[in-house]
Amino acid sequence: MSIFKTRNARITMWVAAIAITACAILYPSDMDGHYATSRNGQDNIVVTNVENYGRHLNTIIPIGTAIILRDFTGLRQMAATTISGIAATHLPKRLLDDIEVFGTRLGQRPNGGNHNMPSGHSALASAGAYFAVRRYSKWFGLIVWPVLFLTMHARYMLDAHTASATIAGAIIGILVADLFTRPFFAIRRRTATRFSFNTRRTIGRAVEA
Repeated sequence: MSIFKTRNARITMWVAAIAITACAILYPSDMDGHYATSRNGQDNIVVTNVENYGRHLNTIIPIGTAIILRDFTGLRQMAATTISGIAATHLPKRLLDDIEVFGTRLGQRPNGGNHNMPSGHSALASAGAYFAVRRYSKWFGLIVWPVLFLTMHARYMLDAHTASATIAGAIIGILVADLFTRPFFAIRRRTATRFSFNTRRTIGRAVEA
């Protein structure tokens, strides 16, 4: 029964994610109004540090964990996620570049560039975050999810993408990672065994006392 619940949960996640992505793509960004004024993110030390350094944590953490654990299957899953993620972001960037929605070209970046939709930086950060949490431990989420949101915020503040492009990119990254990522049961079994042993030992000491 639990298998079907998990499958239903994943199906629900995919349907919701695709719906949100479609809404983000079709959202009419106000390039002549809201995005006409720069947010001057380059003057914000948090934004620049996230853009130059912080966002890479979501790549370093899963790769570093896989190397430390000698998880070669995980490295292959990560490679498949990366290659597919590049295709899943760069292909839409080209296909949607000249498409207009309510008079706004989807490919137009706030800084005047092209290939706005979706954000590749956001996709990479979300794929790494999802991989770390799903394959290894949910506790990685305390680091990788804030890094994802900061990455999206940085791209918006630097006038590199519209907010809708960062949302679409983040969701695409998660969906691609979900296709290739499976839990690393070896580390989860060791963690569960260690927790069970420590729990029994604590109970035993309490009974003896």
